[in-house]
Amino acid sequence: MEFLLIVGGIWFVYWLYSRRDTSSSRSQTYTPSSRASSQTTTRRPAAKDPRVYRPRQSSSTRPKIQFNDTGATPTTIKPPSAQDLKDLHDAFTGEPLDLVLGLYQCSSCKVYYHTESYEVLREENRGQCVACSSTNIVALTGESAKGTSGRDHNPNVITLDNFRSHVGRVIVFEGHVHNVLKSRRGKDYAIMFENKSWTKGFKLVFFRGAVQKVGGSTYINGLKGKTVRVRGLLINHDTFGYEIIVSEKSMILSARR
Repeated sequence: MEFLLIVGGIWFVYWLYSRRDTSSSRSQTYTPSSRASSQTTTRRPAAKDPRVYRPRQSSSTRPKIQFNDTGATPTTIKPPSAQDLKDLHDAFTGEPLDLVLGLYQCSSCKVYYHTESYEVLREENRGQCVACSSTNIVALTGESAKGTSGRDHNPNVITLDNFRSHVGRVIVFEGHVHNVLKSRRGKDYAIMFENKSWTKGFKLVFFRGAVQKVGGSTYINGLKGKTVRVRGLLINHDTFGYEIIVSEKSMILSARR
C-alpha cells in the first residue's frame, strides 16, 4: 500500500512539472505585435536590366554649353557714289525719274523703273527687265535711291522687217496706221501698222487704263492714216500676237500726216 502511495506521489509531481514546461514554451512563441505590423517594411530595390538604356537625369549644377559669338553681321551692300537722278529716265516710259512715284532698279544692268512701270513688267513681261531681260529688279527707298548709281536705257529703233527679234524689250517703232480697231469689250484699242486683223497684224495697243491717259478714244481714232512714232514694250501675246504696249501719252513720240 505504501508502495502505491509513493508511486502515485511521484507521478503527481511529474505531471505538475510537465504542465509547467508546456506553459513556459507557449509564452515564448513569436507573435507579431500590432505596432510591428503597422511599420512599413523596407524593400530592396529591384535589380536594373542591363539591356535597357536609362538616360541620366540632368543636374541643375551641371554647366550649360556655351556657344561662342562669331561676331558675324548681316551682309549689306552699300550704294555706289551719289549721283543726281534728274538726268535719268524710266526705262519703260522714258519719263524723267521721280522719287515720289516709287523707284525700282534692275540689279543687272542698273536701269530704273517707276512703280507703275514695274507693275506692267510683272503682268505683261514676266517681270523681266526691258533692257537686259533679267528678273532681278529690286525696290529702292527714297534715301537709298539718292545714292544709287544707274544708267538710262536707249531703246533700239525697229522696223516691220526685224521687230520679231526684239520681243520682251522696249523699242522705238515708226509706222503708218492703216486702221484703228476697238476690242469686243469696248475698253481696248489697237492702231494697226499692218492691214490685217487684230490677231494677225503688228499693232500698238492701248489698254490697262492707258486710253484716258493718252487722250481718250477721240485721240486714238484720230491716229488713223498718220505716221506714228512710238516707244513701248514689245510682246508676243499667245492669242493676239505681236503688239506694242504703252502706258503714258509721252510714249507716243510723234504723230504726223
